Amino acid sequence: MTDQRLTRRRLVSLAGAGVATVGGVAALGATPAASASDNAGTENNTNSLAAAVLTALRRHRIVAIGEIHGQQEHHDALQTLLLDPRLPAMVDDIVVEFGNALYQPIMDRFVAGPAVEDRDLRLVWRNTTQSPVATHDASMYEQFFRTVRAANWPLPENKRMRVLLGDPPVDWTRVSTRDDLLPFEDRDGHLVSVIKREVLDKGRRALVCYGSRHVMHAPPDEEWDTGVAQIEQQTGQRAYVILAGSHPRLASSPRRTVIPAKGTWLESADTSEFNYLPGQCGLPFGAVADALLYLGQVGEQTQSLWNPATYLDPAYWTELNRRKAIKGSPIDLERQYRREHPVAWPTPPDSPC
Repeated sequence: MTDQRLTRRRLVSLAGAGVATVGGVAALGATPAASASDNAGTENNTNSLAAAVLTALRRHRIVAIGEIHGQQEHHDALQTLLLDPRLPAMVDDIVVEFGNALYQPIMDRFVAGPAVEDRDLRLVWRNTTQSPVATHDASMYEQFFRTVRAANWPLPENKRMRVLLGDPPVDWTRVSTRDDLLPFEDRDGHLVSVIKREVLDKGRRALVCYGSRHVMHAPPDEEWDTGVAQIEQQTGQRAYVILAGSHPRLASSPRRTVIPAKGTWLESADTSEFNYLPGQCGLPFGAVADALLYLGQVGEQTQSLWNPATYLDPAYWTELNRRKAIKGSPIDLERQYRREHPVAWPTPPDSPC
């Protein structure tokens, strides 16, 4: 029997065989993007994440996906999107929260194809402003960057997707006090500056992968200081926002589908009713997002966790403890990182409403 597994070599050969067209039927199981009119129906009108993103990119310069930090199923869905051979023809830049902008030259080199040493590459996600509370050492973050590199591999230079690192460019080797971190605290402001300078000012289109709070629309007649809300308020560019979440009414829906909010019950549903979503009592879903990425019900999600052996490196462990002392963080590093944890996603608390 012929081995039909999708190896990386087979993926590259398929991508190089001319499947990366916008109008044609894509290979690798991807479905053609829906037309704009397809998004006007009811909750049964669902799309794959790739189809929803590609459709939105035809009408929006920015498409933002609210990332659930550490959730494996969410990143599984992102992998299918990144590997869709139509994506590079529709998006120029991918802006991520889990990478320090100080290392943009390293990331530019890596996703373009040349060799980058692992010790240099991992600085991208280890040295963000969120360390040591979040190290991004879970394998899915590194895999995200490697998948973009693999998708870019068969493409000409002017067609490759660029990864823009959105976390402020803190240099931890120059940080010795809490005050040294003050210039890097406005994370949303830095995201806005990156998108305006590298995407909008250059006439490019971007996919934004950030925590949900950073990408929500501001409700009508309100001004929010979060990333996408600021961009919309300052530039007039309306982003298309997809938030990942779960709701009991979706129990029979296929997982990994995107459901538009407009014209469905989602438009008026209270955001506090959704699991995995930073909702607020009385805030309708349709006021903060354009669509919902449904990944399954409570109890069906898992965590992508780091290898505890990573933190046996004495130099890295000493540095994490130094950062903890500088920030005055209450995190128990030993318990958090050097012990095994179950992969089952923690049960979200009951809605406060």
